Amino acid sequence: MVAGGQEVVGDALLLVTGRRPNVERLDLEKAGVAFSARGIQVDDTLRTTVPHIYAAGDCIGGFQFTHYAGWQARTAARNALFGDSAKGLREWVVWTTFTDPEVAAAGFTEPWAREKFGDDVASVEWPMEKVDRARTEHDTSGLVKVVYRKSDGAPLGATIVSERAGDLIPEWIYALEYGLKVEDIAGAIHVYPSFSRANVKAARSLLKATIGPQYDVLEI
Repeated sequence: MVAGGQEVVGDALLLVTGRRPNVERLDLEKAGVAFSARGIQVDDTLRTTVPHIYAAGDCIGGFQFTHYAGWQARTAARNALFGDSAKGLREWVVWTTFTDPEVAAAGFTEPWAREKFGDDVASVEWPMEKVDRARTEHDTSGLVKVVYRKSDGAPLGATIVSERAGDLIPEWIYALEYGLKVEDIAGAIHVYPSFSRANVKAARSLLKATIGPQYDVLEI
């Protein structure tokens, strides 16, 4: 293959072309449902421009994840059948890429957080090579990175690169969804030795960065 004037030789070629909503053949215009190349138009409750019709998942554009589509489907069904007005659109969605090591993220990345919150953003990282379970498994690649607000230490997002990252990210989902403080994670007992120790270590590292060296206590 020739790219950019250079010849590239390899065993396989991966093409990522992306996806787009496939709604053109649904005759939505006959029903009065507004749509575009980006997908079916909905409001925050997943209601289309026709009040009794709802849409969810990839057909409305936005984040294209199976778990997000399933969550939206439940929300849309509840709103349509029971007259609820639960919001079905999210500013961020948790995701995991099942590579080796896995990559999982919830909330804001650091660049995204800086766009929204300006200079009141910082981050801490805890390498997996300092997690005892990762060392015993001989798989120390990766880290836990937590993005937080400098003014109050509130977590804004987390990214985990590690074996079992998809299983580690829920703790940060709970923190972001339900307003848990970093102290809640740092002070909770985590099974030793387990990969979950990476989260508590990252949380304690964040506290040390925001509170000061006095938080640097002896621990296993």
